[in-house]
Amino acid sequence: MRVSKSLAGFIVFIGFLCLRAVPQVSGNAAQGSQEVHHDDMLRAYLQRIAFQQLAQRKDRIAEIRTRTQFEKRKAEVRRQLLAMMGGLPNERSPLKVRRMGTIDRGDYRVEKLIYESLPRFYVTANLYVPKTGSSRFPAILQPTGHSLSAKAGAFYQDISLGLVKSGFVVLTYDPVGQGERGIFYDSALGGPRIGRNTTEHEMVGIQSLLAGESIARYMVWDGMRGIDLLQSLPYVDSKRIGVTGCSGGGTLTSYIAALDDRVQVAAPACYITDWEDQLLGTGPQDAEQQFPDQLKNGLNHPDLVEAFAPKPYLINSTTDDFFPIAGSRKALAESRRIYALFGAEDKVSSFVAPGGHGVPKSQREAIEAWMTRWLKDGTGTITPEPLFQTEYEEDLLCTKTGQISTTLGGDTSSTLNIRRFSKLTPPRPALTGRQDVDRLKARMKNEVLRLTRYEESKGPLHVKTMGSTEQNGHRITRLSYEPEPGRVVPALLVEPTAALSRKKTVLYIDGHGMDAAAAPHGGVDQLAQLGDLVVGLDPSGIGETTSTWTSYSSPWFGSDERVTWLALMVGKPLVGIRMDDILRGVDLLKQKGLLYDGKCLGFARGAVAVDMLHAAVMDQRIAGVAMEDSLISYGQIARSPIHRQIFEAVVPGVLGKYDLPDLVAALAPRPVWLVNLRSPVGNPVFLRDARHEYEYAASAYAAVGASKQFRLRLRREGENVASAYSALP
Repeated sequence: MRVSKSLAGFIVFIGFLCLRAVPQVSGNAAQGSQEVHHDDMLRAYLQRIAFQQLAQRKDRIAEIRTRTQFEKRKAEVRRQLLAMMGGLPNERSPLKVRRMGTIDRGDYRVEKLIYESLPRFYVTANLYVPKTGSSRFPAILQPTGHSLSAKAGAFYQDISLGLVKSGFVVLTYDPVGQGERGIFYDSALGGPRIGRNTTEHEMVGIQSLLAGESIARYMVWDGMRGIDLLQSLPYVDSKRIGVTGCSGGGTLTSYIAALDDRVQVAAPACYITDWEDQLLGTGPQDAEQQFPDQLKNGLNHPDLVEAFAPKPYLINSTTDDFFPIAGSRKALAESRRIYALFGAEDKVSSFVAPGGHGVPKSQREAIEAWMTRWLKDGTGTITPEPLFQTEYEEDLLCTKTGQISTTLGGDTSSTLNIRRFSKLTPPRPALTGRQDVDRLKARMKNEVLRLTRYEESKGPLHVKTMGSTEQNGHRITRLSYEPEPGRVVPALLVEPTAALSRKKTVLYIDGHGMDAAAAPHGGVDQLAQLGDLVVGLDPSGIGETTSTWTSYSSPWFGSDERVTWLALMVGKPLVGIRMDDILRGVDLLKQKGLLYDGKCLGFARGAVAVDMLHAAVMDQRIAGVAMEDSLISYGQIARSPIHRQIFEAVVPGVLGKYDLPDLVAALAPRPVWLVNLRSPVGNPVFLRDARHEYEYAASAYAAVGASKQFRLRLRREGENVASAYSALP
């Protein structure tokens, strides 16, 4: 998936990533047959669900015995794939192709083009054209993988050059965030503001989730418009179109082939595998390479192959790739059975090259032979690749500055998102009385249930006590409980002395973990010294349960980036899982007789405050909420180009349905404190801006005569809990 400028750098970098992503959970542990550590727990829990979903899919595929049954499945796969992307643009606007120069190499030429896949959404591309042979050539679209230089990188030039030398017109282009299409390019830095191209994809991809979309929507559309361009050329046979690409380009090859009927031959490289194997390795990859509900809906890599049936499809793999070869073999075996329904077993095949991630010479030759066989009536015999010389990268640039943003301007996937998503605001009818607020409460409960997929667990908690200590005059007991089988929540029960007790229970969660909060002078410690009985929890993925299944982009998207993706893929957003962890914590308090008047106060710091707020909407036993250093709103993410460590709080499709101010409004008249709200990048929000964002929540409290129960305020650095929350009930 991840590549650097040169092939040597590409291999070193991939090796580094694979070392960073060594599986933390064995196959058996992931399926629950062995004890796992807390830091492996969430991954193991989600993998078990994923494996069950994959097994169910396998059973459904085994039931397909006829073409009619398969065609129904094929249509459903296409429908789901489009739905998970968020659909495609409705209008094919003029391409407005600009020809920026030509390199003549005797038997072929390279044209430097810029086209618009959407108005002012510029795509930089190189068109390789043979100068001898047929008057109308077959054509190949080559989307590139995750390379900084993309189409101009020697690795991807090799693919284009081998094909043009074999008599194909080849269009290769820069995907969004790569090559000349930086999303967050900074001219002063001479590069992106936020790191590698994959980080740019993830930045826009996570934002896209809020609207129920994927960044793949833009990337696939760029490729489809590239096919439009190829078909517009008088020397291209519009009925002989193939597509091939490696790594991220293999992903796009698979999507475009599955969705665009004009493609006649496909040959993705270093991508097709099986999620059962992928999840035991490096797991979820870049933002366009997996989707929410993908496994829940029963979509696996072989579905992408089979959606192309019975047209020719070559699965290209390498022996030591991080897209596991074992999964590639499974995908081929399953697809062959489907192709056999059409008597077309010879039209699906594979080629395996030795080595790591990439397309070595032997594999390029196999791709060239496959395309020649099916697009030029060749024999399919693999022949030695002709000699060629790659170009200097800068000679292939289509812009004067090397970047669209500093040459033509125009839109990026980020600016397109912001413009569209800013219009997706929740319905907010006027709140003039208690009945209006009650209707809002009912609607918020329904929307939260639907979008977070929260499922109330009811089984035994299996509480374990691990011992007690004394600190500052209160007793700390370490506990754990199981919200449901496979998930363990570590907890600390902090009990003040009888003399201090003021008969109030606080359920406390902190993004930094309960141990930090319970340390001397931490939030839990201070509340206990005030006389509160406090239970500190580490919900799934927090504190003791923080996942070790990390990636190099964790500083931007959190250490739980991979498990957050997996949670979405199995249809269980992390917010919904943590809601259950929290509300089972309330069950624990009830079971131990530690609720006062059947209630507790919810206190949350950091990104997990979003989870506490959602939980409070669903359960009246949380009698009030204090949220500190919380994300201000989902709408602010939609309107901001950059975010940091908010992925865990994302609820797919939430824009236009509800936002955090709507959830606060639904708590009226329960007391709510919002303290030191944070922007999507974690910066402090001015109090005036927070008040503006939460005007609707304030109107709900006014409507029920409880304006004083809703407080927006700041807390000074070093200010203690007693001072900052002096009026907290």
